[in-house]
Amino acid sequence: MTHALMKFAIDDGSTNVKVSWIENGTLKTVVSPNSFRKDWKSAALLRGQKVFNYTIGTTKYTYDATSDKALSTTHIEYQYDDLNLLSVHHALLQTGMTPCPIKIIVTLPITEYYNPDDCQRNDAKIEAKRQNLMREISLNKGELFQIAEVEVMPESLPAALSHLLNSNCNEFTKSLVIDCGGTTLDMGIIVGEFDDVSAIYGNNEIGVSMVTDAARKALAAADSDSSYLVANELIKRRHDMEFVRSVVNDESRIAQILERIEIKISELGDQVAYEAKKFAKNPNRVYLVGGGASLIEKAIREAYPTLGDKVMLIDNPQSALSREICLYHADDAAAEVAEPVMLEVGEDA
Repeated sequence: MTHALMKFAIDDGSTNVKVSWIENGTLKTVVSPNSFRKDWKSAALLRGQKVFNYTIGTTKYTYDATSDKALSTTHIEYQYDDLNLLSVHHALLQTGMTPCPIKIIVTLPITEYYNPDDCQRNDAKIEAKRQNLMREISLNKGELFQIAEVEVMPESLPAALSHLLNSNCNEFTKSLVIDCGGTTLDMGIIVGEFDDVSAIYGNNEIGVSMVTDAARKALAAADSDSSYLVANELIKRRHDMEFVRSVVNDESRIAQILERIEIKISELGDQVAYEAKKFAKNPNRVYLVGGGASLIEKAIREAYPTLGDKVMLIDNPQSALSREICLYHADDAAAEVAEPVMLEVGEDA
């Protein structure tokens, strides 16, 4: 009798990979930042520090959280390349689980998953994503999970599943889901409690990367670390002046850097709100998900002023998609889980 493969739901976004799984009746989630460069790192100076040196084909890569040589993942080709394969395997290791054969359920942006002209599945791209994650990869002085099966789902829409099922909406309710990620903006209109998806929209030129790029340039001008990871952390913690001072070397430029970030956040919000109103003029409710959800919340509330508290920022919006996919694919017994647990990267699972 063969044992069922352990399942991991993975929202493998361009900036962070979100992994959710059920362990002993608890839904667990880790968020693993993407920051890889070519070549290997030498052994860590301090005991207990792990070095992650990978090989794909003949190319060597390493995880380097603060390198300004980190390879860009904020482009749509990331979904099918070495960096995506690296990011998924690296994130799986952050779960703390013992490597074993597994099934993974991953995601593709709506613009890639569906053909824009007829809203039908783009089987060629779905298969390209699946095959990319089935490729060989090795970890120097370490063991990786063996990916035995890959299933691909569309981004964004499943992230609101639990909220819709518990919302007492009727068959005429139209819910707009807005997923603002690192590289892409995905939107969809769901009818009723997921009775139907009436329309989808995707734009792979609008995302948090426009804020990240501005932050990186501003940090570089202040003689500071301008890696993607540090820039994204600065955006997230921009109101924490102690943190801001710790990453900006030229403190005389702090006000200028923060102003630049706020301007770009405002521009991002305006662009998303414009696209949303063009796509869905009068939805009954709006759900905000994705890593950029909190950045655009104000602009979306202003765009739909009559909805009030029916514009909802989903809890932990960055990892909402992986959590919902995990519950959707769980066995009935496993789905009866306790309160979800968010694990810090590096924390024992």
